[in-house]
Order: sequence, then C-alpha cells, then structure tokens
Amino acid sequence: MGGASKKPISTVEKRMKKMAEEQQKKQQKRATTKTGKELTSKNVVIDNETLKKVQEELKKETIVTPYTLSTKLNVTVSVAKKILEELERQGVVKIGTKDRRTAVYIAAS
Repeated sequence: MGGASKKPISTVEKRMKKMAEEQQKKQQKRATTKTGKELTSKNVVIDNETLKKVQEELKKETIVTPYTLSTKLNVTVSVAKKILEELERQGVVKIGTKDRRTAVYIAAS
C-alpha cells in the first residue's frame, strides 16, 4: 500500500528546462522596447537617423502631435513625446497649444 507514486526524473527535468526557457524569454522581452534600440528606462536615447526622419516629417507637415509622429516612425507615443520635447529644447519646433493630454508642435521657422 505505499504512498503516491513519484514522477520519473525525465518528466521533472523537462519541466525545469521549460521553466528556464520561459524565464529567459521574459528577460529578453523586458530588455527591449518597441523600437528595439533603447532599453526600457526613463532615459530615451535618440539616434541621428530618428532625428533626421523627424525633421523630414516637420518639413512636410505644418503641425505635429506625438500620435502622428509615433505612427510615422513606428515608435511608442511616449518616445515620440520625448523626441518632440528634446526638439523643443533645441529650438527646432515650438509648442503651439498644450493640453493636459496632448501637445501640438509647430515647426519653428
């Protein structure tokens, strides 16, 4: 009448291997963002290619919002906001109107 039967060692090994793979996938997922270029943190690194694309978009359009910029550059809205804030500090764009949710930027001429 012994107790419950123990699982074979191979089953336990398979389960441990699967758990290790899942943890590795989670760590990789946390490491990169949608753009794939910067780590998930408060600091966003903006490369020169992205800045050139933004300046080209500013030449085409009179006004830019973070949403329109994020859809054209395929980045998140928060990254687009930070890009526009940085460009405002540099004097490339100036803020037209600002609400508590969105801001409308106008190309400085």
